[in-house]
Amino acid sequence: MERILKVVLPFALALLLRYQFGLPESPPNPIKALFKILPIVVLIAAIQYDQRGSDYSARVTAGLCFSAAGDLCQLYKQEYFIFGVICFGIAYCMYAVAFTLHDDNFLLACSVCLAAGVACIFGSPKLQELAQPAAIAYTLTFLLMLWRALAWWKSAQNKNSSAALVGAATLVASNAVFSTHIFQFQSPVPHTELIVSSTYYMGQLLIALSAL
Repeated sequence: MERILKVVLPFALALLLRYQFGLPESPPNPIKALFKILPIVVLIAAIQYDQRGSDYSARVTAGLCFSAAGDLCQLYKQEYFIFGVICFGIAYCMYAVAFTLHDDNFLLACSVCLAAGVACIFGSPKLQELAQPAAIAYTLTFLLMLWRALAWWKSAQNKNSSAALVGAATLVASNAVFSTHIFQFQSPVPHTELIVSSTYYMGQLLIALSAL
């Protein structure tokens, strides 16, 4: 518990600073950029301090670094939007690799894809043709992450795999809401920014805690 508090308390402080001094995000500037990535930087520092050297922590750290890069790109989204999407996609792939990237639990993977497919069919009947390839590729990255988190939890069922699973599921929820906005789904979710931001940071925190 003490180790968790050493991460959660600085992370919570970083979040307060981020919302106090980093909003509104428009117009962007270097100070807002610093506060936007501060919570993720705190998580990276915590992992490197506590678990530096392990393969799992290195992969999670890589995912967090790409997430921070994605955050910066989203702040300057008019110029770097697509680079932000790519960075987040790579981050989720790094998490999937951290959760052990094997071809086991194929039925579980099919179930995840089926659920996502049904959600897309009913939630985005007017998805623009130009957005389809990007939306599909981006969706596959966080579905891959969720599949591997589920597979790891199914085989291990310990506190680390549980934190990773809940974190991955929370990030998927965040991205599901985020996608209704960036890929122009038919019915965007109300209060999108608040929901995406809160679930995003919670998911990243839980995945970081899985490395401790």
